[in-house]
Amino acid sequence: MSDDDVRTRADERRRLLAELELERNQLIRNVETCRIRDIERPFIGEWSVKDIVGHVASWEAEVVTAIRELREGRRPELYDFNRSRLDAWNREHVERKRSLDFFSVLEQLRTGRQRLLDELAHISDDDLADEGSRYRRLVTAVIDHDREHWHAIAARLAGMEGARRTGAQSIIEEATS
Repeated sequence: MSDDDVRTRADERRRLLAELELERNQLIRNVETCRIRDIERPFIGEWSVKDIVGHVASWEAEVVTAIRELREGRRPELYDFNRSRLDAWNREHVERKRSLDFFSVLEQLRTGRQRLLDELAHISDDDLADEGSRYRRLVTAVIDHDREHWHAIAARLAGMEGARRTGAQSIIEEATS
């Protein structure tokens, strides 16, 4: 492998990590723009802002587990997720966080991102940057998931009916495609 290949892989890693940071920062900014009353009341469909934040945090935790399983040479359980249970899984995980206060859920989002970055620190530039890499697909799924939800929040704040689709329908769909 040439020095240029090594630099290219390292550059791609930096780009992916920067995109992770950019999309998460945008999500947090949009959450912070919401009114206090929207934290606990239905904001988008039946979900409050707190529900959305908890949902994103729950899926990121699943991705962290999948990356750890891949690193350990195991097939991630996430790959065998029953897609017909997606809506039920989302509802169950949102319900689990409903009793928590908003700032606890927001802290889960922040600490979850740090756990993701800690896991990615163990992944080589080659494994993360390669097109088609399972690690890359998982990272891209997280990026798109953050983007999907900050777009939906931004559209709601702007009084629009919905947001344009930005990626796959779910983390599952994107990570396993």
